[in-house]
Amino acid sequence: MYRSEIDFSTRCDLAARQKKVTSKEKGRTEWSAYRRSVKSKAVVDALRKMNGQRQRCVYCCDSRSADVDHFTPIAVDFSRTFSWNNFILVCPECNRKKSARFPVDTEGRPLVINPTLEDPWNFLVLDTKNGYLAARFLEEEFDLKGDITIEVISCVNHEAVVEGRRRVISRYYEAVESLLEHDSPASVVAKLMREVREDEYGVGEWFARREGREEPLFQELRNRFPMIWRRFVREVCRS
Repeated sequence: MYRSEIDFSTRCDLAARQKKVTSKEKGRTEWSAYRRSVKSKAVVDALRKMNGQRQRCVYCCDSRSADVDHFTPIAVDFSRTFSWNNFILVCPECNRKKSARFPVDTEGRPLVINPTLEDPWNFLVLDTKNGYLAARFLEEEFDLKGDITIEVISCVNHEAVVEGRRRVISRYYEAVESLLEHDSPASVVAKLMREVREDEYGVGEWFARREGREEPLFQELRNRFPMIWRRFVREVCRS
């Protein structure tokens, strides 16, 4: 996810408000007042642009994003209450699950994936048989950041989210199977590209650039139709 910039007047407004914050209690009070004011619209609008057309939660990708989450919670570091780089637009359920939970490692670095700075697939894997996300297994143990992220934001594996992810996976399989069965794949390639554009869970990234590309269907697609494969990867990167 690319973090966009906000205009100069909004940055100045946030900086002025931050100066008033001298404690976490004050941070919560000031933030609550700000969110009720029309001034917050500039921040929310900028965050909505980052979330794309469908406005999905950046954590679970399932529900509509409506809450501004402080990636570093106010309770942990009130000096970031009005920091633009600390804002993420998420769904109320993920916001509630995360709340003030913010595990860090022995050097104080976050152990929750920050989707505005990190690619979640570096820490997570997708089980395409059932739609669940899991932490990557690194040599002898699971990736700590992936493991803790799933524990803190457990909504990513909520039953409804997993079912939605599973439906998208099935549609990808159907699109590729249909494409491989036709002698003139150009007539059905549009279906695969449509699936990429309508992929609300980011599953295409798994098939285009991660381990999913080695699944037999996608291997065959890559080998038989390299031009279509490259178009598929480009479409995923743009989505």
